[in-house]
Amino acid sequence: MSNQAPQILDVTVRDGSYLINHNFQPAHVGDIAKGLSDAGIEYAEISHGVGIGGRMMGFPGLVDDEQLLEAAKLAAPSLKLSIFISPFDIALPILPGLLDFFEIGRVGVSVNQAGDAEKYLLKLKKYNKTASLQLTRCHALPPEEAAKAAKKGEEMGADIIYVVDTFGSMLPQEVRTYLQAVKSETKKPIGFHGHNTMGLAIPNALAALEEGVDWIDASLLGVGRGAGNASLEQLVFTMQERGIHPEIQVAELQRLSELIILPLFTKPPSSSYVELLLSQEKLDFSPTAFLDLCAHAAGTSLEDLLMQAHHKMKDSLVLHEGHLKETLEDYGVEFQKFLEVLKH
Repeated sequence: MSNQAPQILDVTVRDGSYLINHNFQPAHVGDIAKGLSDAGIEYAEISHGVGIGGRMMGFPGLVDDEQLLEAAKLAAPSLKLSIFISPFDIALPILPGLLDFFEIGRVGVSVNQAGDAEKYLLKLKKYNKTASLQLTRCHALPPEEAAKAAKKGEEMGADIIYVVDTFGSMLPQEVRTYLQAVKSETKKPIGFHGHNTMGLAIPNALAALEEGVDWIDASLLGVGRGAGNASLEQLVFTMQERGIHPEIQVAELQRLSELIILPLFTKPPSSSYVELLLSQEKLDFSPTAFLDLCAHAAGTSLEDLLMQAHHKMKDSLVLHEGHLKETLEDYGVEFQKFLEVLKH
C-alpha cells in the first residue's frame, strides 16, 4: 500500500441526489458542507446529480447548481468544491457563472468516448481550474481500453484521470488490473469511484488504495445512485486502521449522517434485484423501476428482458430508451401505447 494519503472527495450531494430525485435544498447542502469541513474532509462535489445544468435540461431538481454551490461555500468557506460535467452543450455557457465556487471540474464520459470530453476539459483549463476526466462504464470494456482512454485524456489536458466502476460490478482484483493498466499509460494522478451494487465498494476502495490511487470518492452513509457508493465513515475508519488520514474525525462524520443524512434519505441505499442484474449484465439505466414495468408489459422475466435489450445495444455502452422500445416491440408491445398507459 502506498504511504501517500490519497485525497478523499465526498460525493454525498451530487451522487446522493439520485436517491431523493435531486431535490436537495440549499440549507441541507450547507449543513452537509459545514459538517464535512468540521470533520476534516477537504473536498466535496456539489452539483446536480446528472451534472451542471441538469435542472435546466428538464431533470428534477429544486434549485439550480449556483444556489447549491453558494450554500456550500457560505457554510464552509474552506471546503474545496468540485462540480460534475456531463457532455451536454448547455454546460459550457453555465460554467462562467460558477467559477467563483469550485476548484475542480469533473467531466464524465463513457470509456469508449473519451474524445467527447475534450472541449469541456479545454474550457476548464482556460479558466485555470483543475480538470478531471471521469472514465465511466470502464468495466464494459477490457482494461486496455481504459488505458487508451486515459492516455487520450492526458493528451487532451486532463489533470486527473478516474477509473469509474459505474455498474458496481468490479471485484477487487479487477480494480487493481484496471488501475495498473491506466497507470501504465499516464503519469497523471489517478482516482477511483466505485459503487456498492455487489457490496464491494469498501473492498474495492481498499484495493484502489493499495494500488496507490491519488483520489478516492465516498459519501456519507454510502448514499449514491442505485446501490450507492463507498461509505465515507467506513472508508475513513478503515484507512485510519492503516494510519491514513488520522486527522479526520469519524465520530463527527457519523453524527452528520445520523442528524442530517438519515432523516433526508430515510434509509441507507441497498441493492434491488434489478440493480444486481444490471451489474451482472454491465448495463447502466435509470430509473430502474421502469425496467420492472417493461418486463411486466412484455410478459417476460427481467433477466430475459435485459438480455434482449443488451443485444440491441451493439457497440453502445449505455442502455437507452430506444433499445427498450425495440425490445418491447419484439415482444409485441407498442411502446407509445405502453408509455401512455404509464402516464395514467
